[in-house]
Amino acid sequence: MKKTYILILLIFVLGCNKKLDLKPNSSLVIPTTVDDFENLLDNAEIFNLSPALAQMSADEYYIPTQADFQSIVLIPSRTCYLWEKDIFQGLTQVADWRKPYAQIYYANSVLDELKRQDLENTDAFKRIKGRALFARAYAFYELASTFAKAYNASTANSDLGIPLKLSSAITQIVPRSTVQQTYDQIIADASEAASLLQTDVVLNKRNRSSKVAAYALLARVYLSMRKYTEAEDNADKALSIFSTLTNYNALPVDPTLSSFSLNSTEVIYFSRITDYSETTLSRGTLFGILPSIVNSFEANDLRKTVWLAQNANGNWYSKGINNNGRTPFTGLATDELLLIKAECLARRNQSQDAMDMVNRLLITRWNPNASNPAKPYQPITASSPADALDKVLQERRKSLLWRSVRWTDLKRLNLEGRNIVLTRNLNGTTYTLEPNSPRYVMPIPDDEIGFTGIQQNIR
Repeated sequence: MKKTYILILLIFVLGCNKKLDLKPNSSLVIPTTVDDFENLLDNAEIFNLSPALAQMSADEYYIPTQADFQSIVLIPSRTCYLWEKDIFQGLTQVADWRKPYAQIYYANSVLDELKRQDLENTDAFKRIKGRALFARAYAFYELASTFAKAYNASTANSDLGIPLKLSSAITQIVPRSTVQQTYDQIIADASEAASLLQTDVVLNKRNRSSKVAAYALLARVYLSMRKYTEAEDNADKALSIFSTLTNYNALPVDPTLSSFSLNSTEVIYFSRITDYSETTLSRGTLFGILPSIVNSFEANDLRKTVWLAQNANGNWYSKGINNNGRTPFTGLATDELLLIKAECLARRNQSQDAMDMVNRLLITRWNPNASNPAKPYQPITASSPADALDKVLQERRKSLLWRSVRWTDLKRLNLEGRNIVLTRNLNGTTYTLEPNSPRYVMPIPDDEIGFTGIQQNIR
């Protein structure tokens, strides 16, 4: 049954219209059983994929030379690096827009079919509905993070959000919602998912969502909105169920290959970046992780040897973090929850508690015997709430390296006045991205604008 259903999915994708690759062949049988729905939601060629534009635009890597830059073939890899106004330059069928909306289409198809069939209200069908709602929330959030402004309570009711497709109707054209409406829908979907999903992480299938994953997603979403009380509350809910951390001392370390599997110990929900960018793939030779980040790891900090390696050009690259593949992990994990909790504690002046959270994480990444003489872990301390917050944010940048969260952090932190200026140096020219620049919001692909007539973002 599973192989047959996957074949049907491929026919769905191949027999589509040009807009979103979604229109199914009308002769296909609509999935109606638990197995059908599970097979659809388990399809990793549709779900568990994240946009790459934010990772390509963030300040975690550099392209060493003009020759390296000229060797890059893919347009978004070049234009995102320099934060150009037109990052697509005529490119159509942009994966960063198309794939999340494909996920939303399939999630809506499941939800619509559950309504039409009036299926029995069993635990299995609650789980299916919860998974579909979670998938839709996850996709909406990643689209909003890429193609809309950061949430700002004073302007959210007028800032443009994304089209909120809540039906599987192919021909329905939905205008852009506001940022407020967008985040209201994300929170509503994730919250309902939390009420329906099974409690525990599915340890051997972490591509599947759970109650823990829904709470973790809500914590991430609320943090991006700078609603720190709600972010902390949901981090607490998730951690009360699942708080496992990977002991890096127990991981095998290969000089060039990832130490992780797709079911790594602290992963709550697995997703990865869409595989099309030359500047996000592991072991890329045309770019390197910033030396300032690499050099911030002490000799006894196992993250450097577990996460990173150098290629033939001497550039540092990610071997795979919570992922054994070549593309960055973008999912949800315990380390992120602890850092969300720590940041929220620091923001309400609980400095010691905030440092305790950070130390709880870092001690699992420390090998006292990695240096000679041995160096026991020294807990991080803070002299004030402001110092605690600075240290949490510094650690967040290191701990969540190559996870595609830096771009949303830059957007929210600059709204708070952190004034983080990004710079790239290439062939003697310095390129700059100013805080709160409109170029923090990606343009909507031109073919989508042409098809739907929705309003373009100002760049």
